[in-house]
Amino acid sequence: MSAHPSGNDNLFLFADEEEPQEEVNDTDNWHILIVDDDKEIHTVTQLALSGVKILGKSLFFGHAYSGRDSVVYLREHSDVAIILMDVVMESDNAGLDAIKQIRDVLHQHDTRIILRTGQPGYAPEEQIVQDYDINDYKTKTELTRSKLVTTIISALRSYKQLCQIKQNHVYLQQIVEASSHIQKQPQPEKFVQLVVSQFSQLLRLPLQGLLLVQTLNQSENRTYVVGATDEFESLTQQSLEQIDNGRIIHQVSLCLTQEDHQLNEHDTVLFIPGQKHHAALYLDSGIQRLEQRPYIDVFLSNISVALDNIKLIQQLKTTAYTDKLSGLYNRAGFIKAVNHYLQNEQMGDVIALIDISHFSEVNHGLSQEIGNLMLKACADRLAEQFSNHCQLARVNADVFGIIGSKETLNPESIESLFSFPLMVAEQRMPVYFNMGFLSRDDSTTTGLQALKRADIALNHAKKHNTQKYAYFDDTLEQKMAWRLGMAQQLRADFKAQKLQLWFQPQIDLQTTKVVGCEGLLRWPTENGNMISPDIFIPIAEHSGLIIEIGDWVIEQACREIKQLENLGITKIKISVNVSIAQFRDPTFSKKLVHTIESFNVNPELIELEITESILMNNPNAVINVLNQLKAHGIQIALDDFGTGFSSLSYLNKLPLSRMKIDRSFVQDMDSGNGKTIVQTILSLGQKLTLKTIAEGVETETQAQYLTELGCDIIQGYLYSKPLPPEDFKLFIEQSLK
Repeated sequence: MSAHPSGNDNLFLFADEEEPQEEVNDTDNWHILIVDDDKEIHTVTQLALSGVKILGKSLFFGHAYSGRDSVVYLREHSDVAIILMDVVMESDNAGLDAIKQIRDVLHQHDTRIILRTGQPGYAPEEQIVQDYDINDYKTKTELTRSKLVTTIISALRSYKQLCQIKQNHVYLQQIVEASSHIQKQPQPEKFVQLVVSQFSQLLRLPLQGLLLVQTLNQSENRTYVVGATDEFESLTQQSLEQIDNGRIIHQVSLCLTQEDHQLNEHDTVLFIPGQKHHAALYLDSGIQRLEQRPYIDVFLSNISVALDNIKLIQQLKTTAYTDKLSGLYNRAGFIKAVNHYLQNEQMGDVIALIDISHFSEVNHGLSQEIGNLMLKACADRLAEQFSNHCQLARVNADVFGIIGSKETLNPESIESLFSFPLMVAEQRMPVYFNMGFLSRDDSTTTGLQALKRADIALNHAKKHNTQKYAYFDDTLEQKMAWRLGMAQQLRADFKAQKLQLWFQPQIDLQTTKVVGCEGLLRWPTENGNMISPDIFIPIAEHSGLIIEIGDWVIEQACREIKQLENLGITKIKISVNVSIAQFRDPTFSKKLVHTIESFNVNPELIELEITESILMNNPNAVINVLNQLKAHGIQIALDDFGTGFSSLSYLNKLPLSRMKIDRSFVQDMDSGNGKTIVQTILSLGQKLTLKTIAEGVETETQAQYLTELGCDIIQGYLYSKPLPPEDFKLFIEQSLK
């Protein structure tokens, strides 16, 4: 136990000195712990400081009568501002040992400690201050009442500053964490909920609210709710004027007009400045004063940046999922909508794809501008009919997609919608189209799969002219899978050099000599059978492989001509078919000329056979390419004349050397009309000074009749079927003998 102070010592608490004055603001208490083994010290200390208010607060006293008791007390009370600690109590260093526990074990570093001792000189003051984190070290005899108050004031100021620094750190940490969370939230509604939640934590108030954005763009100038919480959620996306709450309208308007916070006892509106927009955060609790306003303003600045990011993300999403021309969903947006449709039966039970027929002809014939106007007109008409009940999209250049119910969305409703022409550039334009439908079923699991199946139905409708539409079923998918497998096998066999070019002789009717042949592509299977060209040529065209195959066919024809020349057989012309895909290849003519020159072949021995369908796909472009090839000496033949829809005006412009009569006309020569058609075609060829070739000649009667009508050359089973290269050479050698 420490020595008790003398009676005179106790009078330090009552010395008659003037007390420092402080402004008072009676709010809370300063918690002061008196630690001394002398109960009288507790009494007189508390009595001396009774009624004193420091920094606007009264004093509240706690008591401990030993060093150990003080540690226990502080473990249970974390709000002690000052400890008046005696040094000598249950042991000579009890006070110092307690201080070490308080600092090192309890980690209460903000609490100010005033060390008091009744034994002057017991411990050197400088050493104690250096080794222990204490605020002051006084002997009890030198602490008069006024000096005690002065010491308490100084310690409390220090404690308050430390608490403020600590609170600022905590506040700043909260701001940083809150800002980090809101920066990561891209959805407006959840963003606002997060912002309000973070303010609830920062201000320690239960809050609900809504965030409004005021666009600063003069052309769009409006204020609208981007998101809200709980009772305000129904206001989302409403403009300020639409809100059925006069107080919110008034307070938000004041905030945005004055560009300043609106603080009052009923509610609070915080102003959030931005470069392209201002925002106002309405909170349903009144806040009279913003504690830590600089930090709040920093948080509001971060909210503004995050809001900019959200708006940018929304713009990017709009760009990513919206077709700029029509304003509808694009392909990506439609797939996203279909994914939602597959999970939500309320969206309907059918998906439709509408393909505008011959759209490329509009683009090429009337200009791309007119084509775009036509597509926009189609989109507008679809929107007028279906936008209230269905999801619409432009999923491809000339293909529209719709999701809806079968009662609304069906072939009849779409056909009726386009039964009258569109108004395009002040002209009436009819619309021709095909449709593919996919009904809801349990086997379609993804938007991409659904779109693929609808597309399969659409392709089936395009290939069958009997009706404009088709509904998907499993057999269509099986056929598509078969075609895909065939395309893969064709590519593999072509790469493995399994394809062959056979030759069917062409016979001059006057001399009965072989003057040329048609190169015909053959695809043998492993069992020795042949896959029909009617099957694999469309697959090659659809897969894009036809360009590579076409280049290879030209090379094989040149190689065959050189081999015939090595045998002394010259002037045998080889005709090869070309597809529209090859004409669309911008390098086609250049590659063709290069191939012929690299083999050192007479270009007049190479003849390209084009069909009327190729010509009519893009007449001017095709004619330009043919003229380029003709200038290099390459011959041009019109194949299957009379089976297409070509115009005689284009026929006159073509740089043709020969015209081929389709086998279907030759087979029909037994009828009166068939003979007339063949005679007309031959007569036309003669008028145009073109050599004529008849295909599919199988009988002597057909050959005799064609000779009488003046046909020049025939090709058919009457003389020879298509032959592999070695057999073709033998055939020519025998014919020359």
